[in-house]
Amino acid sequence: MGNIKLQSETLQISVYCEVILNILNEHANLSLSKTIVFSYLVKKNKYESQRIYNGQHSKDLMFKSLSLLSGDFDEFSNSIGHILKSIHILKDKGLIEFEDGILKRKFNKLDSKNLYEESAFLKNAIEESRNISDKQFLKEVLSNV
Repeated sequence: MGNIKLQSETLQISVYCEVILNILNEHANLSLSKTIVFSYLVKKNKYESQRIYNGQHSKDLMFKSLSLLSGDFDEFSNSIGHILKSIHILKDKGLIEFEDGILKRKFNKLDSKNLYEESAFLKNAIEESRNISDKQFLKEVLSNV
């Protein structure tokens, strides 16, 4: 039983490594709190059969994206540990750096398709999230989870 749990955790961490690298490949840098939330949303969005929002939406994208967390507290909470372990691995491998609360890519922008790419909607929501502080962002996250 312990072996299956370890394999499951390894798989989750490897998925989040890919998601984080893809986010930083597209956006170059992002705060830790925003990286955690958007990594979860990108992964979750991959398995959603019906997407509520798409790239055609243009107003309040960040708030709409955070509304996707609604009712998902347990799964989001469980994912935070995997995301932080992924960040730690990527930092140890020299692919990213962490400075003043900001994750930055340490690699040249890659031009490749990946399994866990962010949708146009989430891409725009991440860019919109740059306009508010991390403190306000986390308040919005907590009000939606």
